[in-house]
Amino acid sequence: PPALQADLGAIQRNSQHLARLVDDVLDLSQVEAGRMALSKEQVSLMTIFESASAAVHPLFATKKLTLSAEVPDDLPPLYCDSTRIRQVLINLLSNAGRFTEQGGVTVRAWQEAAQVVVSVTDTGPGIPRASQARLFEPFQQLDGSIRRRYGGSGLGLSISKHFVELHGGRMW
Repeated sequence: PPALQADLGAIQRNSQHLARLVDDVLDLSQVEAGRMALSKEQVSLMTIFESASAAVHPLFATKKLTLSAEVPDDLPPLYCDSTRIRQVLINLLSNAGRFTEQGGVTVRAWQEAAQVVVSVTDTGPGIPRASQARLFEPFQQLDGSIRRRYGGSGLGLSISKHFVELHGGRMW
């Protein structure tokens, strides 16, 4: 019956949320303990973006937000742990989608010397400069009401920054 299906759907969503939270805490503890192993391979950034965008598509579709990528065809493949870099993109896109009410999100990539720079921009409200320093601290959100209104554990950006640094990059 529809009422039972709705209840089961809520149980499934909540259990998936808790499983993601446990995974985030375990990832963070592995990184902080220096035990995070990377499994690197040559992979196209566009392939990683396509996989990440498929994961966040339901959020963007529900909110009627656009999601686009500006990744040049001649961008060299990345030598990275594609699972971890995909997770970084999912975290960035999920945050952008959650805090954006209209418009959308754009991922841009370009090469600077031997590095690839990836930028994620959105049409959301932005973050005050004074609050930006706390963004990458575990369990931090701009204020307590954000967690209630938008959800999230405050771990995604901290974990993402660690993953990028494990690859020899930086995140800001």
